Amino acid sequence: MKFTDVISIQIANIFQKRGELEPPALIKAVEREVARHETVIDGLTIVPNDYTIYLSEEDYHRLSAARILKALHETVERKVIRENYFMDGRLSIKLDKMIEGNDVIKIVARHTDSETAEDTTIDLENDVLSQTLLENIDADSSSTIIADKSKILSSMKTASPKIVSYDLAVITDSDMSELVLGERQIYIGRKDTNDFVLNDDGASRIHAYISYERHRHVLNDAESLNGTFVNKKKIIRHVLKHGDKILIGNTNLIYKVL
Repeated sequence: MKFTDVISIQIANIFQKRGELEPPALIKAVEREVARHETVIDGLTIVPNDYTIYLSEEDYHRLSAARILKALHETVERKVIRENYFMDGRLSIKLDKMIEGNDVIKIVARHTDSETAEDTTIDLENDVLSQTLLENIDADSSSTIIADKSKILSSMKTASPKIVSYDLAVITDSDMSELVLGERQIYIGRKDTNDFVLNDDGASRIHAYISYERHRHVLNDAESLNGTFVNKKKIIRHVLKHGDKILIGNTNLIYKVL
């Protein structure tokens, strides 16, 4: 079951002067907002996947950076895993200016069905030119001249859009080898083309894989000879939780949220 456009608004409890909101406080506010909107459906706790954060104009211009949005995205994703939540649809986090000029931040959280709610690229062109405007160049003219974006771009050297990679969790073995997990599917086993290669005769060539579903990492046994175990129980499919202990062949792995 999915929600469509179910909106909830919170005025965050951060009464600061304009221009003094720092990234850690913003991240904490968003993290609290995720927990405020949990809903239990069919035994699973579901949280919103779309967040719009309204800031004072000064804070908006100061905090509208790709690294801040990346940190917010990772914070929400990690919160979902740590608290054993689930999320439907693509996660979207946007910053916008507070129209009424309040000194607090306002967060609008909603459930959306869109699978393309957030663009996973960073587009430098839009960052640079979204508000490009030239006014009254001709002293004898009262008109306003809007800059032609295409002409400006032709004279600028801009980077191509870059895919954003998120670091959410790690799996670590007893030798302290580790693999950082994001949103892509990864494979585990003896075969040297796996993402996590095991030097273990008790492991199959492709023993297991970890998929990313509803914003959770799911461990799947790949029809291995000796089976895959989590917390001493044999599994075919298991939604991973922080601290889970995985046994593949004779190799012990641990799953941890970053």
